[in-house]
Amino acid sequence: MANALIVFYSLDGDVRFLARSLARELQLDSMELELVKPHPTRGFMKYFKGGFLAATGATPPLRPLAHDAGHYDLIFVGTPVWNSRPAPAVRSFLKDADLKGKRVAFFTCYGDNDVKTQKILTSLVPGAKIVGRIGFKLPLKTDKERCVSDLVRWARDLLNS
Repeated sequence: MANALIVFYSLDGDVRFLARSLARELQLDSMELELVKPHPTRGFMKYFKGGFLAATGATPPLRPLAHDAGHYDLIFVGTPVWNSRPAPAVRSFLKDADLKGKRVAFFTCYGDNDVKTQKILTSLVPGAKIVGRIGFKLPLKTDKERCVSDLVRWARDLLNS
């Protein structure tokens, strides 16, 4: 099996649930991105600030990372979709990480769709080989076990290719 890392950001828990389930099922290293200044988790500011930062392409500073993505052959990147864009923490990670020549696969959690987000994610990793994309609509509010099953099958296929 490939040497792989799961990198993710989650505010409401959907991406965290999927990423941790994937790491546990396939016994992969994982790291959750954390902002130096945490994002609001409730109320109007949660949505206003998140949507604004995502729309402007903000790259807020991250706390120190637990793993160096450069040491892995395949990097799975998980993000929620905010205002049709990846979460700013994921944008920060992708801006700072050198993923040239690496295999990269994206998974998203969304309420509407992730078409624009997937295009943006691809543009943020020049020189990387995009090997997969998958999205899940509100996994914690729908069939979360099926979402995990689909994610694990998808990831296993990428690991074995």
